[in-house]
Amino acid sequence: MPKVKLNWNWLYLLFFGRVLTAASFFMYVGSISFLMNEWNLSSTSAGIIQTAHFFGLAGALYLSSYYSDFINPSKILIYSSILNVIGSFLFFLYANNFFSALFFNFILGIAAGGIYGPSMILVSEKFSKGRKGFAMGMMLGGQSLGYVFSLSLSFIFSNFYNYKDGFLICAILTFFGLVSFYFCCHKDLYKKLDFKILKKFKILKQSYQNRTLIKGYTAHCIELFGMWAWMPVFLSIVLIDSASINPVILGLLISITIHITGVFANIISGMFSDRFGSKNVLIIFAISSSALSFTIGWVTEWYWIIILIISFFYSFFTLGDSGVLTAALTDVTKRNVLGRSLAFRSIIGIGFGSITPSIFGFIMDVSNSYLPLSKNTNWIYAFSFLGISGLIASYYATKLNRIVLSRSL
Repeated sequence: MPKVKLNWNWLYLLFFGRVLTAASFFMYVGSISFLMNEWNLSSTSAGIIQTAHFFGLAGALYLSSYYSDFINPSKILIYSSILNVIGSFLFFLYANNFFSALFFNFILGIAAGGIYGPSMILVSEKFSKGRKGFAMGMMLGGQSLGYVFSLSLSFIFSNFYNYKDGFLICAILTFFGLVSFYFCCHKDLYKKLDFKILKKFKILKQSYQNRTLIKGYTAHCIELFGMWAWMPVFLSIVLIDSASINPVILGLLISITIHITGVFANIISGMFSDRFGSKNVLIIFAISSSALSFTIGWVTEWYWIIILIISFFYSFFTLGDSGVLTAALTDVTKRNVLGRSLAFRSIIGIGFGSITPSIFGFIMDVSNSYLPLSKNTNWIYAFSFLGISGLIASYYATKLNRIVLSRSL
């Protein structure tokens, strides 16, 4: 039995760093329903702004993962966190229309990708199989908790106070995230990579397991990114009239429903994958998220508490397989090519996922005759598009090798 690495103090600092640096990630999304009127945006143009964020995320995640095979990933993490702080304050100061928001949201996406890539690799280095699923879930759980702060603050301030103040608070939190990352990584900043660097790496010669995991991850990203971008808008439109709730409380409920679930989903799914194997968890979560994607568009007239409960489980299953997919890929990939394997996965998966908010918005415009969003808006076709991606993810999960992806014995 291989010795299991336990680096819990390091993981706690990484967790809090992910919480605080992620506070800028959904500043724009939490304010979409307000900014569409303030900046005169259509559903398509609102989606394009978020697509720019995801494009930046995909590109930076590719580069940060790729170069983690050649450069100390701790350094990449710190430099990306510095960019995240700068980008957050620039967004607060200068984002005031479609083009400025498009540009600065793109910068924030670059910073987020530069943080995410090294984080995955550092976790894979610090934890062995048998604990890696839980540790990866903790890292992603911290990220999801940061999304709660980001979405809650921006939603509450844009609807109840001043959206700029919400952006400022999120930007300040990213600075403290940088501090947490520094304490986490400062001992490793000047370490040199201790494995033989393989300069020749052919993407198409990756194992069948790698290719299948990457295909499943791509389908997962398409569903996830669409849900991330539009579920806050969906819930705010559907619930604002049916539930006589203060905007502050409504913002918290939406954030908790969509993103606090990610904290528990990634940790729970990671624990289950360590215990029962990655394949089993991936199949169950992908099928469940797909079923809920096909369901959510039909429930707009239901009682608001029921809608929130369904949305809670929708978010739980859509988010929950992220950490398992990542831990599984690191398990079947050698460290000297892990960064490049993750880079290829990122540019394909997140690249396709990045266009989902725009496609979702386009489907919304077409299926609703380009009318403004309202209580009577038809959400069925757009969410069904996400459900198809969930079915594809579940199909690829069934093609994985149960023995290779079983729990550590």
